[in-house]
Amino acid sequence: MTRTTLSVVILNWNGRAWLDACLSALAAQEPPPDRVLLVDNGSSDGSVAFVREWFPWVTVRENGGNLGFAAGNNAALRDDTAEVVVLLNPDVILTPGALAALATALADDPRIGIAGAKLWYPDGETLQHAGGFITHPQALPGHYGIGEADTGDHEAPRDVEYVIGAATALRRSMLDEIGLLDEGYFLYFEDADLCARARRAGYRVVYWPAATGIHVESATAAKGSFAYLHRFHSGRWRYLLKHFPADEIIRETFPAETVWLSGLAPTERRAVSLAWLSTQRQLPQLLAARAQQGSAIDRRGDDPQ
Repeated sequence: MTRTTLSVVILNWNGRAWLDACLSALAAQEPPPDRVLLVDNGSSDGSVAFVREWFPWVTVRENGGNLGFAAGNNAALRDDTAEVVVLLNPDVILTPGALAALATALADDPRIGIAGAKLWYPDGETLQHAGGFITHPQALPGHYGIGEADTGDHEAPRDVEYVIGAATALRRSMLDEIGLLDEGYFLYFEDADLCARARRAGYRVVYWPAATGIHVESATAAKGSFAYLHRFHSGRWRYLLKHFPADEIIRETFPAETVWLSGLAPTERRAVSLAWLSTQRQLPQLLAARAQQGSAIDRRGDDPQ
């Protein structure tokens, strides 16, 4: 039986502090990936020189600037020909066998287009992500198991609404059919968007707990900063306007957002307001994306099955 070809794409922006552990864990994977590509988004911390010196088996591509998550990864995905591409954050340390488990998931079921790993916080015991869901009516992301001790409640593979792009396997033929990551997102929600499009095209999106890893999370983004919050809410509004039913947005999302805003801290309130204003300026492009890739999704609650 022919082995599924698999490549790993690591999008890096000033992730030098985590690359040693990330790449060392990749070097220990059996079987090894056919290709590992570090895509650098204009780092200034010596990441590129470090990888070239200490991990010469890694192919380095320099984007020349910070293109964001979607555009940065797409620069690599356009040129990659492996049957399975694993997107991996530089602050993720995969456990032995994780890549093989993800490859097996896609090889055993051609209906699976996207498979995501179980991720722990740095203690290696507390769950960070066991699959995700998007809440209604405001499109806030949720993670199964988050903050829980990993005591065996999330050991079964299951279909989920989305998996995060920190450690996720993508089927190449699915990307050829539905397209790459939406570059209208700079950071956040591009993974949920791709999963929504995959599900709409008839593919399964699965949480695959046989693949595990530690995720530092937001290692290169100041979580809670104004820049973080603005990018998060800009992505949230793009996702809302692409994928939520129009009547739900008008009747439920807008009223809920108005009430919710009044209870936010001033920094986040300003970030949400600015995100909405910038989203309004993009409405023509957004509506075109909705017509091509989006439109109303069913209300599925927490479980898309």
